[in-house]
Amino acid sequence: MNAKTKGIWYGIIACVTWGTIWPIGKWINNNYNVDPFYFAALRFLIAGLAAWVFLAVKKDKAFWLTLKNHWGLAVVLGFFGMFGMGSLVFLSIKHTTIVNSALLMNSNALFIIFFSLFIGEKITPVKIIAVVTGLLGCYLIINNGFVFNMMGSETMKGDLMAVGASICWAAYTVIGKAKVKNVDSTHLSSLNFIFGALMIFILIFFMKAPVADAFSPFPFLGIAYIGVVATAYGFTIWYYALESVEAGVLGLFQFIVPLMTAVFGVFLFNEKFTIYTFIGMVLILVGVAIASKTSTK
Repeated sequence: MNAKTKGIWYGIIACVTWGTIWPIGKWINNNYNVDPFYFAALRFLIAGLAAWVFLAVKKDKAFWLTLKNHWGLAVVLGFFGMFGMGSLVFLSIKHTTIVNSALLMNSNALFIIFFSLFIGEKITPVKIIAVVTGLLGCYLIINNGFVFNMMGSETMKGDLMAVGASICWAAYTVIGKAKVKNVDSTHLSSLNFIFGALMIFILIFFMKAPVADAFSPFPFLGIAYIGVVATAYGFTIWYYALESVEAGVLGLFQFIVPLMTAVFGVFLFNEKFTIYTFIGMVLILVGVAIASKTSTK
């Protein structure tokens, strides 16, 4: 198996593991009283510890050098990519369908185009078309129709949180692209996980959020799975995939996530999949495909 084929498989596996986050999160939310902030904090703390164990087994002493030289960058990335994105994703699951949450979260490529202005990339007419097309898709999903009716939407609060998570992930991606040079991605990811988790725990302390069922056996096992498999393992093999597959091509694989989530949502949670959700999904997919093709060129 050549490097590119292996990279494609790594990308697919990573996306499949990410596709399980929403249904597990929804199941825990429906059956147990777990605060979304505890969910996010434990997810990234477990992911960070798993990454540290992996590095310790490899006897990778260069990790401490990365911590010394890039801790400030790790704090910034941890804020956007883990604290911001992670918290908003699990909050959105509580207030909207997992179909909407996953779709809107994975529209982040559209916001990446906007943020890339700040690192010197040009906005071309094709990119504008991509953004407008994708944002129209987001509008249809949140509004559930063409005629403006957002204020009457039962899922608007959760939908907007998912968009916020998408914006945070876009900021994380662009900052990483601009600042990360010759830094081991596994080292930086593990630091991002830990710093992000600590920020969420600090927020929990000041909010005095109740622990409730966060440490009950079944919810904790679900969160541990998301932390180790979907986060630590998923992020790591995604970075390996990026070494041999173009980012624009690999980015399209992310739509495995909302497609899987749609299936889980409809068949396991009896969620509605309306014609507007479908049209919105297609428009977001078209917008991301145009953006990814442009970025590949």
